[in-house]
Amino acid sequence: MRQLPTPHKVMRKGYAVVRSARSRLDSLVLVPPSTDDWPRVTAEHLSLLDGRTLNFCVRVPEELTAASASLLLGGSSPVVIPLTLVQRSDGYVEAQGTAVLDLLEADAGRQHPMPAGVRRFLLAAGQWRLSVVFTDASGTEHRYAVAKAPRLMPDGPTVPEPVREDGTYCRLIASGTGRAYVSLGRDEAQAEIVSLRIGWSEVTLEGRLVNAPAEDCCGDVELVRRNGKATRVVPATWHGDTFVCSLKPADFGDLGAKEQIFDVRLQRPHRRSLKISRRRTDVRTPGDVFRMPYRLLSTEDDSAVLRINPYYTPIGSLAFRAAHLPSGC
Repeated sequence: MRQLPTPHKVMRKGYAVVRSARSRLDSLVLVPPSTDDWPRVTAEHLSLLDGRTLNFCVRVPEELTAASASLLLGGSSPVVIPLTLVQRSDGYVEAQGTAVLDLLEADAGRQHPMPAGVRRFLLAAGQWRLSVVFTDASGTEHRYAVAKAPRLMPDGPTVPEPVREDGTYCRLIASGTGRAYVSLGRDEAQAEIVSLRIGWSEVTLEGRLVNAPAEDCCGDVELVRRNGKATRVVPATWHGDTFVCSLKPADFGDLGAKEQIFDVRLQRPHRRSLKISRRRTDVRTPGDVFRMPYRLLSTEDDSAVLRINPYYTPIGSLAFRAAHLPSGC
């Protein structure tokens, strides 16, 4: 007789389906077709290494004899990235290029060492459509819209969108007609975990507030009990955009032997609370990688013992399973 899946497995599978659908939607930006959507060429290679370095390669159409080529980002006043023409062994010619893309508003005049021959371009937030221009020996330009290249690793261990520490993003997306775009911007404010240390009598949580101005870097940690929605607030100590909080058995309230679940949030004055989530990562299945064990916490007078299990929910936020052990255990 076939064994029925547990409710937990059903929920995990459902979340996986939702994440997959959301990922597909995130890679599709619904913009109306532009006048230069055709003719098109499909990129042989189009990727963003480390979320900044754009690598591009396209084959020159057979009917053209190109003397030079450029990749254009944008429409009326495009950013021009020079391409290098390379003769392949099979007779075809490829146009290749590499450039570093960064968000203009996030650049604070910092020095960024660049590899020889690679230029850095600062772009405004938004969607930048990709075109390629081939110039023949007579100086005539032939412009093509770039269609998004096939995905390199649809089932690899990491997702294709790298994580950027400064909270900005640079992604390759496609329009509803398949036109390739580069999307740049900044995510909303997020609270992420830096470290979680479980001692004998307390749990030390260190986190960081991302994408928030300095004046918003304040607040306390709250434990929200799912059964009954009871909330307990634990003070946090701030150092710049990072905060540290010590959670003790008493902070979880009067629990019985039945296990309860607490969601962990960052409570901010005059702002909405933020779920404290795992550090942003490019791991495709974080639930199978980031695991934390059950541990026992004792009160300072050893009068009670709390069994606790920190874990990440399917959407990546931090939660605790907790229960008091019966006396004498």
